[in-house]
Amino acid sequence: MSLGERFAELNAATSETAKTWAAQGRTARTWHFLGPPLRAFIGTYAGRGGWRRGVDGLTDAVFDAYTVFVAYAKLWERQQGLAVESEEAAGDGAEPQATSKSDTR
Repeated sequence: MSLGERFAELNAATSETAKTWAAQGRTARTWHFLGPPLRAFIGTYAGRGGWRRGVDGLTDAVFDAYTVFVAYAKLWERQQGLAVESEEAAGDGAEPQATSKSDTR
């Protein structure tokens, strides 16, 4: 799988995760941007033996940590009212429209 494919998959998965977490009432706190991604990295790199695979294992561990970080960042965006209205628009090549709390049209 190419990096481009991994990033496209990451974007779709983290958007869905953030949407689910928001529906469950979860909130993103400051420590969520460090603690869970660090645990994901250590779990992949040390816990699942990524260190044995060299650069491939390191890349997987960094990507897992980044995935967790992005999911919390998207959840935070939703909390702040900055979430993208139509995430499907990004797939059409159109620029997504952000909403803001002050936009009450």
